Amino acid sequence: NKREPLIDTLVDEKEKTLKIIAEMPGVEKKDVNVVVGADKVIHIDAEHGEKKYHVKVPIKHDVDAESPKATYKNGILELTFKLEDEKSKGKAIDVL
Repeated sequence: NKREPLIDTLVDEKEKTLKIIAEMPGVEKKDVNVVVGADKVIHIDAEHGEKKYHVKVPIKHDVDAESPKATYKNGILELTFKLEDEKSKGKAIDVL
């Protein structure tokens, strides 16, 4: 019987980061498994005895796929991604 953890998504425009916070009390850091799929969906799983969590979180922002950092403390999993710079998406070409 898997439960869906409570999820918060926070964007920090100044720091250019996307934070995803999942509340998963009752599991240990080693029980937590986070996978970022190619479909820009984060799969979060954790299992510890009777406690089982699973959630899929779609990323609605352009993030740097190499950037995620994850910490787990006191039942709170915190994932931080760097946002891709809008400017790096395309390049204007001068027409001569």
